[in-house]
Amino acid sequence: MQNAQQAKSQAKEIQKKAANLPASINLEEAAGEGQENVTARDLKLPILKILYANSPVLDESDGKYIERAKQGDIYNEVTGSLWKGKEGIIVTPVLYINTFNEWKDRADSPGRPVKIHTDPAIMSETTRGEDNKDRLKNGNYVEDTGNHFVFILDKNLVPMEQALIAMKSTQKKKSKTWNSMMQSRRMNGKKGFFRPPTWATTYRLTTTKESNSQNSWYGWIVEFDQYLNAATHPRTLQLTRAFYHSALKSDIFGKVDFGQEINQEPKKAAVPF
Repeated sequence: MQNAQQAKSQAKEIQKKAANLPASINLEEAAGEGQENVTARDLKLPILKILYANSPVLDESDGKYIERAKQGDIYNEVTGSLWKGKEGIIVTPVLYINTFNEWKDRADSPGRPVKIHTDPAIMSETTRGEDNKDRLKNGNYVEDTGNHFVFILDKNLVPMEQALIAMKSTQKKKSKTWNSMMQSRRMNGKKGFFRPPTWATTYRLTTTKESNSQNSWYGWIVEFDQYLNAATHPRTLQLTRAFYHSALKSDIFGKVDFGQEINQEPKKAAVPF
């Protein structure tokens, strides 16, 4: 009898407290609250990587091992997202920066460039080493790198993740081709044709096998997908444009997560593809 009375009393107390709460809370109207002061400099920005045979993600003895991962897949080490290379991903390119990244050799490397140069004149201070790397007098090597800052979109063109795609070495030509594609895009406006902002376009990135007489690797394939427009994709455009302005105003490279794999070369293939 006493237990029943206690339960009844507790139920009344809960009802009383509930009656004093707001009728409803609209989370959509409160979207973003608490993150007003977060900009690109406050985020850990991952580099999207193509998985090679020597990637820890493919090593069964490594803690990063993912059973379903294969060579040529696309991987985000920060979020753990994995995409199949043949299916690829849809991205909106928001900003491009060409840099000349100075690295120490792998044994001495801190896992990120020791310096990021933006003036191409640094290449005039290098000489080509026996390993085909452009070496400075201090022994470090410099890589001409095309940096594409992107927003990854889902199949409905909803922004999911921000990332950097760094194209160097054999992939630098792909970077130039991608830039040429973006330069050539045109939309028809009230005053005629104009080149749209890159953050209003989408591209599909997949991977493919490539090789030469000594090495084999996986490289990028970049294909134009579609334009984003204010009538159909207003929220996506709002986010991609915001990322552009944030990255443009901040030290975006200060928060790039270069990781331990970014300056590693793919292993030599025992048998060419």
